[in-house]
Amino acid sequence: FQDFNLLYEEAKYYQLQPMIKELERWKQEKEQRKHFQPCDCLVVRVTPDLGERIALSGEKALIEEIFPETGDVMCNSVNAGWNQDPTHVIRFPLNGYCRLNSVQVLERLFQKGFNVAASCGGGVDSSQFSEYVLCREDRRPQPTPTIRIKQEPLD
Repeated sequence: FQDFNLLYEEAKYYQLQPMIKELERWKQEKEQRKHFQPCDCLVVRVTPDLGERIALSGEKALIEEIFPETGDVMCNSVNAGWNQDPTHVIRFPLNGYCRLNSVQVLERLFQKGFNVAASCGGGVDSSQFSEYVLCREDRRPQPTPTIRIKQEPLD
């Protein structure tokens, strides 16, 4: 809607309080949507025990998109400890199903448009870990708004 300011001023001039409140609410929601764009997120956890263990947490469909070699495992592993939810996994053991090291995993995620949003590490001696939160703008197709044009019969 291009003439929001004009409509708002007109509502104020005619003292249309319900319309003013609704326009202010709409404006506030619009501002909030600007600051909170949907994004895809994954958490990568790397532990150095027994070589290197790489675990992923996030949406199953997203992991399958980036690591297609895990597709069959995600669908068929019903009782696995990481598969408690129908749409998300928690600490899915990635390098148990595909031969990638942590550098290759991060490189693939960067190639798919992800950026590191946060990271941490810690532990003592044999229980060290590093975690990375990676995000990218949501690339899922957004529904396109339907534009309706008023049609009038021709004479």
